[in-house]
Amino acid sequence: MSALASKHPGLISFLLLVVLVTGCGSGSAVTDEASPSAATSTAPPAPTAAETPPEELPPNELPPNASNQPPGSVPASPDIASLPDADCQNPETQTAMNQCAKASYDQADTKLNQVYNQLKPSLSAQQQDQLTQAELAWIDFRDRHCEFEAGQFEGGSVQPTIYYSCLAQVSAERTAELQSPAPTRLSYKAADQQLNQVYQSLKSGLSDSRKSGLTTAQLAWLDYRDTNCAYEASTQDCLARMTLSRTQQLEEQAAMQAL
Repeated sequence: MSALASKHPGLISFLLLVVLVTGCGSGSAVTDEASPSAATSTAPPAPTAAETPPEELPPNELPPNASNQPPGSVPASPDIASLPDADCQNPETQTAMNQCAKASYDQADTKLNQVYNQLKPSLSAQQQDQLTQAELAWIDFRDRHCEFEAGQFEGGSVQPTIYYSCLAQVSAERTAELQSPAPTRLSYKAADQQLNQVYQSLKSGLSDSRKSGLTTAQLAWLDYRDTNCAYEASTQDCLARMTLSRTQQLEEQAAMQAL
């Protein structure tokens, strides 16, 4: 928790505030039989039909983004058009926080589209196809990941803020991944061991429904990891880097779960 606070002090302070205001609590911890870690699956599920790029997809266009609308479990945010941009510097109500979180995600999504469309024309036909497959897998992971994260606050007025803030953060991380992947000195084997420890620790404290959501998100991440690393030149470096990034995401979720 201390490591997360040093990296994201604003996020922790904000979450503490909204939890106190709304009275939302974390999921209760339960014990269950040990199950195989999704993080160590050697054979991620085959891509579904929804993950197959449509044949008519224009060469420079990002695959359709289905998450512009929140899933049914996430309360819809009010129309952000009625909120001046200046109010997002210091939102005073939960409605304003929800609106500003949605606006932040829209900005991050626009930036990602720009970077994606600038990158794709410079690639070979094979690389373009690999990038499209990776992007579709990332979209599925993004949605499953953020649904799980927001699910901790299901039914609460803060849930849209958590959901759209997650979308914004994951979109920004994907943009950075496309622009200049961060190097890592950690081996893939060491990174995978860390991920398994964090994953199992987080999962052990979740309710059955939340465990299911985490497993779904992890399987989607495995598919994204594999398709994205197939696109990159150095598979081992990519695996290590993405595994370390996923570990950090799960550590942040564990910190939120403890609130």
